[in-house]
Amino acid sequence: MANPFIAGPQSDNLIKASHETFREFAWDFERNDFIRDDNGQYIILEGNAALKVWIYKCLMTERYRYRAYFDDYGAELEQFIGKPNDGTEGTELYRYVKEALQVNPHIRSVNDVFMKQDKKKVTLTVSLDTDYESQSVEVEV
Repeated sequence: MANPFIAGPQSDNLIKASHETFREFAWDFERNDFIRDDNGQYIILEGNAALKVWIYKCLMTERYRYRAYFDDYGAELEQFIGKPNDGTEGTELYRYVKEALQVNPHIRSVNDVFMKQDKKKVTLTVSLDTDYESQSVEVEV
C-alpha cells in the first residue's frame, strides 16, 4: 500500500514554478502606487524589472507587522533606526537584507549592501545576482 502522506508531485511543481519568468505589477516608486495603462488596467512587468519592484516592496515592508503577508516576507529594518552606522550594524544590516531577499527563488545571491545616509534619508544599494542577470537596486527606506 502506498504511503498517503508523501506528496511527490507537489515538489515538482515548486521546482517548475521557480523556473518560470517572474512577474509583478508595475509600481510607481515616486507615488508609491501601481502603474496603470490608459484603459485603467494594471501593467505587468517580467524578469529583472519585476524583481526590482518585488525587492523594493519587500524592503519597504516591515516583517511580521502586517497579517496580509506570510512571516517570511519583508525585512526587519526598523531596529536599525537611530543606531550608529558602525561595522557591527553594517554586518547585521547585510544579514537582514540578505535573509529578506533570498526568500524569492529568482534571487540567487545577495553580494553587497551599501547604506548611504543624507540627513533623514537613508538609501540602500543592494548588489545581487538573479536568474536573469546581476543588478544593483537602490531603495530609499
